[in-house]
Amino acid sequence: MKSGDREPRIEELGADDSPDALDRLLNEIRVPVDPAFSRQVMSRLPDTDWRPRRSAHREWAIAAALVAMLAAIAAVLVTGGEGSAPGVGTSIVDLVVATVSAGAGFLAASWRGIGTMVDAALDGSVSALVALGLAALAANGLLLVLLRRRRSPVRSSDDS
Repeated sequence: MKSGDREPRIEELGADDSPDALDRLLNEIRVPVDPAFSRQVMSRLPDTDWRPRRSAHREWAIAAALVAMLAAIAAVLVTGGEGSAPGVGTSIVDLVVATVSAGAGFLAASWRGIGTMVDAALDGSVSALVALGLAALAANGLLLVLLRRRRSPVRSSDDS
């Protein structure tokens, strides 16, 4: 079928504004396929050697063995050997404790700053309270709009 054979049908589609016009046009120009086509193609392919897949238990066992090996190497490097000092393990624990303490301090300071700002707004005038209430309502509205936003499919002219 040449493309020239389809052009009049496509032009006729422009005159037909029904939602099913494109489906009808596609059904008209559909090329029939032999039902045995798939079997014919697959029978021509060369045979392959089939091997069973590795089991999931074996894969997890390999991963667990690697983790255990790395943990043992890390323990030897931290506690044993000529170059290691007795304080290496303690230094690592102290580093973790200092990191957690710093994070907790930053979190407490940020909450204190937010609390100070809200206290200043609540202790202010009536206009500050109204502004704070409107800001809370706007934040709730924005949250609802973002939660309810969905992409709607393109509607046809009949769906209005």
